[in-house]
Amino acid sequence: MKVLVLTMNRPESLKRLLSSIYNTYFEFPEDKIEVEIHVDKSHGWLYRDCVNLARNFTLPSGRGRVTAKIFDSNHGLRAAWFDAWNPKTDTEYALIAEDDIELAPQWFAWLRKAWITYGHRTDLAGIALSRQFLMLKKPERSDMEIENDHQPFLYKLIGTWGYSPHPRQWRRFIKWFYSIDYDNFDPYVPGLASSDWYHIHKRQGRRHMTWDQWHVYDSNLHDLYTMYINLPNQEVLASNWMEAGVHNRASRGYPDYQIARGCPIQLQEFPKVLKKFGWGCEEIIDEVVDTSDI
Repeated sequence: MKVLVLTMNRPESLKRLLSSIYNTYFEFPEDKIEVEIHVDKSHGWLYRDCVNLARNFTLPSGRGRVTAKIFDSNHGLRAAWFDAWNPKTDTEYALIAEDDIELAPQWFAWLRKAWITYGHRTDLAGIALSRQFLMLKKPERSDMEIENDHQPFLYKLIGTWGYSPHPRQWRRFIKWFYSIDYDNFDPYVPGLASSDWYHIHKRQGRRHMTWDQWHVYDSNLHDLYTMYINLPNQEVLASNWMEAGVHNRASRGYPDYQIARGCPIQLQEFPKVLKKFGWGCEEIIDEVVDTSDI
């Protein structure tokens, strides 16, 4: 599995994320990961520190390799995501993480088992390591956790904080994006607050910094879902420190949720039937897919 780290000029954040990657729990002796650190072009000592961190980071012996990709020009957040990964087959997997994410030690073991169990599904856009709490259907809410007995479930909305796209769907999605006139196409989805946020960014001349609305549009068009797990005690497999940058004017100094340090029993549970939830966090009873033939 690849780990694609997106960074530019937040060295302290990058150092924290890389430390959490270094501390990944590997279940088997032959487990390995491939880390790519993508440093977008910037200026100043913060940027230079990120470059040095990227070039000097190593994994524990025998656990994989690290590649630093230092870009000559600034691409922006949307291009950083869309150009980060282009899987050639349906059996390649990757985790994409911006530098203010921190991973729990067991992220890799859980994510691998999740892909082994559900990778065959045609309705799966990807798997999120973050916690589901946001509802985009207007009036939107940021305190709308789906209660599912702490088991994995499917939800329409992408999880951008530690996201593992389905290789087949991601490849199709990226190919479609670059085939259209994306500077003029409007990925509007009626009734969703994210559509309005995208229009605000467009008026501000910042649409190139927004990528998630394109995924929202694609998931809505193709009826795709992202898988989440909301662990007990509000623990997560990937936390977001919400550092100052494109989305936040100032750093909070603490994460949104605490990463799971132990091994919650729920991380071993992969039900054959996944419940589905729509844009309003409503359960979609008549569209539950039976995977009993796994």
